[in-house]
Amino acid sequence: MVATTRKIERFEELKSLGVNDVILDEPHLSERRANDKKFDAVLELVGNSTLLDSLKLVRRGGRLCLAGFLGGLEPIADFNPLQQMASGVHFSFFGSFVFGKPEFPLSDVPLRSIIQMVAEKDFAAEPSKVYKFEEIQDAHRSMEGNTSGGKMVVVVD
Repeated sequence: MVATTRKIERFEELKSLGVNDVILDEPHLSERRANDKKFDAVLELVGNSTLLDSLKLVRRGGRLCLAGFLGGLEPIADFNPLQQMASGVHFSFFGSFVFGKPEFPLSDVPLRSIIQMVAEKDFAAEPSKVYKFEEIQDAHRSMEGNTSGGKMVVVVD
């Protein structure tokens, strides 16, 4: 498994989570990896601003899932799948904003089994920091300053 990060300081942390290789995430990643093996699957969390570059990283028969919009929702100018996607690449997206709608009822989300797996530590899902509700301003500062180092939880009593 390969992961990307914008901070070299996070390389060892990602490797401790089971990542085999860590790549510094900089613009035009596909150009820097042009001679490397393409990936079976890419999870795109930044969104539309990096989608076209991510599509170039997926092998024929591979998958790309757009699951984040950290880079905003600006439309992709001149997106032409016939010219910008390799034949045989499977492209899908995951949008949590559809949960609870008739086409994606909340009952389809396996929330109980996810919670059970977290409780049994089947995978590392510990938050990087837990804040009390009174500390919510500190949580926002950490998030906005990109210093959280992972998911944060705010506990409401």
